[in-house]
Amino acid sequence: MEGKRFVLRLKMSSCRSLCTHKDLLQVFLISCGLICSLVGQMIKCHLSKLMGEKKLKIVDVARETGVNRGTITRLYHETASRVELETIDALCRYLKCEVGELFEFVD
Repeated sequence: MEGKRFVLRLKMSSCRSLCTHKDLLQVFLISCGLICSLVGQMIKCHLSKLMGEKKLKIVDVARETGVNRGTITRLYHETASRVELETIDALCRYLKCEVGELFEFVD
């Protein structure tokens, strides 16, 4: 993955404050290589499984999360080449799951 730059900006208001949810998500995604891309199936997306367990439709998830329907469809079918942090955050909040339940690093 040459040529890709990863910039992590932790926004801490003071030394005693905790990282925000978004900051922790960025650290996790960078460590898994998710920031760069889902191409090559290094990352397995379990959105279809999670949606199936809850009997959710793509259109309903898109409507409730505010995430573009095409983005949900690409993640569902595992054809996405990249994912925005806001998308992952919205999906995890809506599905009430952790990032590790939604995505899995596969060697």
